[in-house]
Amino acid sequence: MDEPKETPLHEKDFHNILLWMPNWIGDVILVMPALSALRKKFPHSRITAVVKAPADKLLSAHPAVDTVMQLPSGPSKGFLAGLRFAGRLRKYQFDLGIVFPNSIRSALLLSISGAKNRLGYDTEGREIFLTHAVRVTSLAKRTEYRVDYFFNLLSSLKLDPEERRFLPLKKNQEDQVVEEFLANTGWKEDQFLIALHPGTSKLPRGWHVERFGILCQKLAKEYPVKIVVLGQEKEAALLAQIRRFSPDHVVPLPPNMDLPEVATLLERCDLFIGNDSGMMHLASMVNTPVVGIYGPGSPLTSGPFMDPEKIEIVSKNFDCSPCRQKFFKECKPSPHNKPYCLEDISVKDVAEAVDRLLKKIESKKAASVTLDPN
Repeated sequence: MDEPKETPLHEKDFHNILLWMPNWIGDVILVMPALSALRKKFPHSRITAVVKAPADKLLSAHPAVDTVMQLPSGPSKGFLAGLRFAGRLRKYQFDLGIVFPNSIRSALLLSISGAKNRLGYDTEGREIFLTHAVRVTSLAKRTEYRVDYFFNLLSSLKLDPEERRFLPLKKNQEDQVVEEFLANTGWKEDQFLIALHPGTSKLPRGWHVERFGILCQKLAKEYPVKIVVLGQEKEAALLAQIRRFSPDHVVPLPPNMDLPEVATLLERCDLFIGNDSGMMHLASMVNTPVVGIYGPGSPLTSGPFMDPEKIEIVSKNFDCSPCRQKFFKECKPSPHNKPYCLEDISVKDVAEAVDRLLKKIESKKAASVTLDPN
């Protein structure tokens, strides 16, 4: 007698879904288009996301997510803390668990959570922890555009690719916080509001701080601008160094702003300028035009998910990009301790990209004023 065939995942009605999210803010944001399609497929399911801080606050404002749980992390939180956390999830009886990171640890923790159906890529021999392991080649893992990579993980659910989009975040007091901040900066409505982000996860991945400063000086001379420099408290010295080039036009971001508030600020900005980073993807999430500076990374794999008309990529397109970013084992550093894919990007290169986008913005503003019957 033949055994009954298992019901395909796309035909099951899941009521309690667990998402094990990536570790980096940028990757969390690049998963979000898949979340909108997932919510469309399962409109009445409860969706819980496990994620590290500070991305937990960002996901708490996402309309496709019902509950957010912060994954223990940091020097004081060891592997045992993760195991205990995952064990406590068993009481929720998740009927579907999806693990987006590629690590064996994340698949193990998802397995310990007790999710009945566990979906993830078959990287690092993780099949033993997954009930539905998805095949992926090492080439796809390295070169596939991240939005597609995360969405294709869910192919067995047969989500609608047309539903991939960024959903507007739920608002609380963010608008008020941002309005007060802008009022205190002295920003005027006739000025371009530009967000600048010089930071990166690793110092060699970032464009020269001095060049960011010179760029600010150049923009202040050529345009009516107010430039908000994004950064954390630990980057205060770096931000101060940039501000020295144009103190009247450059202001630092308040250190106590959380990610939903920063997203609201970026939504008010006319332009974002920065390295390939989570902040760049946060800007694209709220549809703010982006000038992205790419060195070791590649826009083909980690470019902004938005209208190409709103993007200017500055890159020397080295053949070795994207690399493994194990500085400097695969390439020699420049005299300034940067990879040459970044060292060779000049202020002129970035300024010209900014000019192209600002002129587009300026012409659209002028057109809207002309067309306004009032």
